[in-house]
Amino acid sequence: MYGLFLIMVLVVVGGAIAFIGDRLGSKVGKKKLTIFGLRPKHTSVLVTILTGISITTMTLAVMTTVSDNVRTALFSMEQLRQTMAETENRLAYASKELENSKAEQAKTDATLAQTRKDLDQLMEQRRELEQRADELQRGNDALEAAKAELMAENNNLASQNQGLADDNAKLVNDNKQLEDRNDYLTTGIQIMREGDITFRAGEVLSGGVVKCGRSTEDTMNDLSVLTDMARENIAHRLGDKATEQEKQIWILQSDYEQAAQIISESQDDMIVRIVSIGNLVRGEDVRTVLQLYRNKRVFNDGELIATKRLHVNVNNEEEVDAEITSFLQEVNGIATQKGVLPDPISGNVGIIEGEEIYNTINDLRAARGNATIYAYAKGACEVFGPLRVRLKIIASGVIGAF
Repeated sequence: MYGLFLIMVLVVVGGAIAFIGDRLGSKVGKKKLTIFGLRPKHTSVLVTILTGISITTMTLAVMTTVSDNVRTALFSMEQLRQTMAETENRLAYASKELENSKAEQAKTDATLAQTRKDLDQLMEQRRELEQRADELQRGNDALEAAKAELMAENNNLASQNQGLADDNAKLVNDNKQLEDRNDYLTTGIQIMREGDITFRAGEVLSGGVVKCGRSTEDTMNDLSVLTDMARENIAHRLGDKATEQEKQIWILQSDYEQAAQIISESQDDMIVRIVSIGNLVRGEDVRTVLQLYRNKRVFNDGELIATKRLHVNVNNEEEVDAEITSFLQEVNGIATQKGVLPDPISGNVGIIEGEEIYNTINDLRAARGNATIYAYAKGACEVFGPLRVRLKIIASGVIGAF
């Protein structure tokens, strides 16, 4: 608003001076006045110049009077320039300081952000540690409670242990008496069993092959047949004086049922043996156990079992008998290894007729003791046995055997 007023004042003053100058110039021109001896025309020009100078002077005077900025611009420009230069220098320095301050502030902000981040992590760790401390405290409380319970239980066990120690001492004494009693009874039983032993431990009372894949009831019937056979064998062994009590055999019912189930579920026929558990004296209960074996073909009819070269003195009968017996024992061992069940008492698996042995000895003598002996299966033989053997003598130097 102040600037607008100043402009209006300058316009009015300039217009007034121009009007006065124009009127004065007109009068000078009309009256042909002269100044300083100049021609009227030149005097009019001079009046016009003076009027313009007056306008400028008045304008500057008014502006100088009215405005401090104009006075400063007219009379203090150099000082203003120095002041502006100093101000610019201070401004540049301040700007540089501001930039440095901003950089420092950025670093400070970054450090502050990192510090806050670290503080947050530390706070999180603190919370975790506090939670862990709470858990440990609860665990410690639980352990203390458990410790108290264990201490109470330990005291209880200590008292029980003392009672058990007393009981143990008593049991040791009772055990010593039982051991003495057992030694006495064992000696008596040993003396008794060295007497009239009716059946030896492991002796087969009866045996046979039971078909597989049938119902448990049918299998139990077959087992009953084998049990009856065992009773008949016992009666035959004991003779006519055998009582009905002595003919009875003892088999655990659970073993009986388990054997029937195994045979019924088996894919192969099973060999069943009823075997005496221990040495039995006449008058004792015949206690037995069931033995099960899978049945299969071991030797085919005419299959070669074993062979051996012989060099014996045929004039020495004992040497000849020893060689034949040794060979038959080898045949027995081979058959046992291949699966034929041996007799638990004798260990034999086969049967050979006396005539077969007699003919073999004669053939060996005919070969003058230098021959090869062959053993063949006489008929098919399964695991249950028995293995029947046919012997063949081939004199040394003769090719072929059958």
